Amino acid sequence: MIKKMEMDEERLREVLGFSCIGLPEEEYAEVLDRVNAVLRMCDDMQELDSSNVSPFEWDVMKAPARREDIPVTWDGRDRFLDQAPVRDGDFFHVPRIIARDDVEMEEEE
Repeated sequence: MIKKMEMDEERLREVLGFSCIGLPEEEYAEVLDRVNAVLRMCDDMQELDSSNVSPFEWDVMKAPARREDIPVTWDGRDRFLDQAPVRDGDFFHVPRIIARDDVEMEEEE
């Protein structure tokens, strides 16, 4: 028998923290209910008899035509980078727009 899946509030907080997703305290119960509903559906699907179901195979012959992958050298890199507001060598320098509260912000240059 397959173990039933269920998420508790502590694990939900951990997953949201890893994902850098902020959630108001009053919404935790609703989100937890929704996550557990999805997990219950997955449990139900695990119990279905799929012994007579053949695996899905993608028919390569029916796949859309693909172009040959040939690398090319592009000579517009420096012109493109010269248009950046702040250039850092071969990269754009952009300000941080998403940060976690518990991680110390780097000082802006």
